[in-house]
Formats: sequence, C-alpha cells, structure tokens
Amino acid sequence: MLLSIAERQMHWVRCLLTFAWLLIIASLLYDPWTPALIHLNHTSTPQEFAVSCIHVQGKCLPERAYPLGTTVMWGVIVPASIFILLVFGHELWRRICPLSFLSQIPRALGWQRYSQHQQSQLGKERYRLAKVNPKSWLGKNYAYLQFGWLFLGLCGRILFFDADRLILASWLLFTIVFAITVGYFYSGKTWCNYFCPMAPVEKIYSQPSGLFSSKVDKKNQPISQSMCRIVLPEGKEQSDCVGCQNACIDIDGERAYWQDLKKPSESFVRYGYSGLVFGYFIYYYLYAGNWEYYFSGAWARQTNQLATLWSPGLYLFERPIYLPKLITVPIILGGCTAIAYILGRWAETQAKAYSRRRKLYLSPHIIRHRILTIYTFSIFNFFFIFAGRPLILLLPSWIQWIYNLLLALASTLWFYKNLPRHPHL
Repeated sequence: MLLSIAERQMHWVRCLLTFAWLLIIASLLYDPWTPALIHLNHTSTPQEFAVSCIHVQGKCLPERAYPLGTTVMWGVIVPASIFILLVFGHELWRRICPLSFLSQIPRALGWQRYSQHQQSQLGKERYRLAKVNPKSWLGKNYAYLQFGWLFLGLCGRILFFDADRLILASWLLFTIVFAITVGYFYSGKTWCNYFCPMAPVEKIYSQPSGLFSSKVDKKNQPISQSMCRIVLPEGKEQSDCVGCQNACIDIDGERAYWQDLKKPSESFVRYGYSGLVFGYFIYYYLYAGNWEYYFSGAWARQTNQLATLWSPGLYLFERPIYLPKLITVPIILGGCTAIAYILGRWAETQAKAYSRRRKLYLSPHIIRHRILTIYTFSIFNFFFIFAGRPLILLLPSWIQWIYNLLLALASTLWFYKNLPRHPHL
C-alpha cells in the first residue's frame, strides 16, 4: 500500500510536514499567542497532579503561562515518529521525514560535490558524485557516531533544551544546516545513512519489518520501499539510487537488517538504546524525587532550566545528592546504556549455551535477533508509558484506555510478526 503511493503525492506531503516543522521552530523563537491559551489552574494538569505546586527536590517549581512549542515537540512529534516507525516501517518515515527532505536541497538545485575518478580502460578522467568510502573511518564507525549524537541529544534535552526554546531552536537549526551541508558534500541519502541521530531509532523499531511494511518483490523491481526516486516529465517514476550504502535499508530493510546484525556496532547500538531510553525517563524521578514533575509536563515549561545545571543532580530519600546535574545526567544515561548492553550480551551467551545443551542448533544470528526483538518490544511499551503522557492524561479516561490498547495491540502484533523471522525467509 505504501509503496504504491505516487512520488508526486509524497512530495507534497513532505513539503507540508516540512513547513509545519519549520513553523514550530519559528514559534520557539517568537510566540506571543499560545501563552494566552494556557491558564495555569487545576484544569491545566492531570487531576492526580492538580496541586498548588509541582515539587522538585522538595521545593515548589514556579510556573506561569507558557508557549506550546516545546510541549508539541516532545509530546506529539517525537511519540508520533516512534509509532510510525513500528507500525508503518522505515519506508513511510523516510519518505516523509522533513530533515531528510531538507538534506536533499543541494541535489534538487544541482549543487553537489563531485570527486575525480579515473576510467582505467580509456585512461580518461571523469567525475562522479562523491560518496562515503565504506573503508573509511566514517564508513566503518558511522553507527557509533549516530548513537553518540543521539546520546548527546538526550543529555542535551535534560540539561539544556527540554524547556529552553531558544536553545532548542538553535539545536534544530544547526541540525538542519548540517544536514544540508552533508547533502552538498555527499550524494544519495548519506545524511540519513551515516549521520542522522534518528537512524538508529529507525532501525530498531522498523527492522526487520514494520507491522505494515511492504515486502520487496522477488522479481526484478526497479523501485522498492523508500528507495531514492525521481519523476520523469511523462510522469513515470525512475530509480535515482546512487548506491551510497551497500545493503541499503531504503531498498530492502530486512536484507540490510540480517547483513548488519553480525556487526559488533549493531549489538551495541540496539542493546544500548534500550538502556539509554530507560535511563532518560527514570532520571526525571531521580532528579525531582517524585513522578509529578514528569507526568505534569512541568519539565517542558520550566523557566529556569539553565539555572539548574549546577544544582544537585539527584534527590533520593528526600535528600539532595550534591553532584551537579551537568555531571549526573551523562553518568546516569551512560551507566544505563552500559548495563543494557552488558545484559544483552550476557543473555546471548546464556541463550547460546542453552541451545547447545538442548541441541537446538540455533545460529548466533537467530539468537541475537530474538533477544533484540524482546528488547525492542519491551522498550517500545516502556517508552509509551512516558512519551506524550502529560498530554494524554489531560484527555477523558475512555480515550486514554483506547490509546493504551492501541499501543499494546500494535506492539504485540509487531512482536508476533518479527520474532519468528529468519534470514532464509
């Protein structure tokens, strides 16, 4: 179904979503209207948190009317992207992603870098679009680079731009400029495949297959999934792939999954991501000493976020731990990442030993795949316990029940579909 959507239609969808995203970024810089829509009274927070103040480390957090830019960014856009990846797969997300669209501006304008290439048979020099050398440092370590950027982004959210609209807008604008720059220096979807911090998240939730991902035709199909394409003057679509990555996720996501699964970087990224997400959400409790700080959404409208960088980073048993927040955040998130990775590798070792004892003859790839599937199923449901919850708790209880059932149903069907997957299928 998704594969059959015409590229012209998807182009307008990308334009619309990109315009909406840029509008939200602009609202972070100037927004005199939405604060008037917010009234901080007993109806502006969930009923169980409708108290006179939100307690953070035993003190009331001062609040006032606030713009909605950060609330929409963290409460709507981020959860929606994760849901799309698990349900509809990477192929829909990569065809509508505003950042991917913006990174293609140099290609659309014909402003791309060419590298010199010698044609050996004729002895003449010719030029071709520059690509990342798979044997280069970037070609071998891009997964660690992307995960590192994702780690810095989550640390930055807690420390700098969860609520500070100016810093958040600056971070997003810097990312956009960087993506466009990469689009000039390298061809194809190099930004998506080698640099984007969202790429590990895309792989984790959409591989080996999203719930409604299209299957790659066994026949010679010129265009598949989210493969790069152009529209010819007569309206026919044509592949525009430049081969910027071997076993590309845009051409065949499941084939790319099984080929990359044996890489050490994949196990680190996929196991570590679960710990990173766990540590991120748990930190709000460790910092404030209660859950009302997170579930009320006060963290997204905190007016003095930067002033807390050197305040105690932990508040346990009603006592502050005098280690600065600036240091505590990377320690907690990094520690949870390391623990999740160690547990994942330990589970692999135990599963391999069990397979040998029972003579099940399961390959290491199948064992890793099944453990990763359990990890992804678990972290998806854990993520949606928190993601967007401050807004969901404002809705009637029957809508909350439908929302929860929809998430549980989608993740369960995804788990049922992907757990028995096998590379030979």
